[in-house]
Amino acid sequence: MGPALLNNVVVVLNEPQNLVNIAGVVRAMMNMGLGRLRLVNPAEFDAWRIGGIAHRSQPLVEDAEIFDSLDEAVADATFLVGTTARARTAQRNYVRPRAVAHKIVKHASKGTVALLFGREDRGLGNEALDLCHAAAVIPTDPEYSSLNLAQAVLLLSYEIFLAAEGGSEPLPRGRRSTRP
Repeated sequence: MGPALLNNVVVVLNEPQNLVNIAGVVRAMMNMGLGRLRLVNPAEFDAWRIGGIAHRSQPLVEDAEIFDSLDEAVADATFLVGTTARARTAQRNYVRPRAVAHKIVKHASKGTVALLFGREDRGLGNEALDLCHAAAVIPTDPEYSSLNLAQAVLLLSYEIFLAAEGGSEPLPRGRRSTRP
């Protein structure tokens, strides 16, 4: 396994509302080796402006796919992981990002895996979560559980990057590596 498997991981933003948040997601994706973005009914999309915010991201942004429905956006996914800030009353397969990351990498070796993120103001609805094989919950302080969209993408994609053996190269050695 390796980072090449990340080509089968697609980030799906369901009805993103803010162009700046899309740009933040693009930057997070690029940091973690993810190159496939799908947007479902974005409130605004301007590749030039996103590129101005997330520098050197033009190839990823130009390849972004825009869909009219969530069903269309995830139709080819063999494994779908949604995100939510809180558990719901419905029976779901709740997971932590670190725990599901290896499963995502395993499924990526067989086909497309979709990571599903909801609107900035509401998150994912129950209908969207019903499509998912798992619902990832990122642990936060219960007093302030709201994450920025790009932060959530970064945290989940970081765990996937590590599970795919990304970042395994040795750390650089500096002059002070042997003494204080």
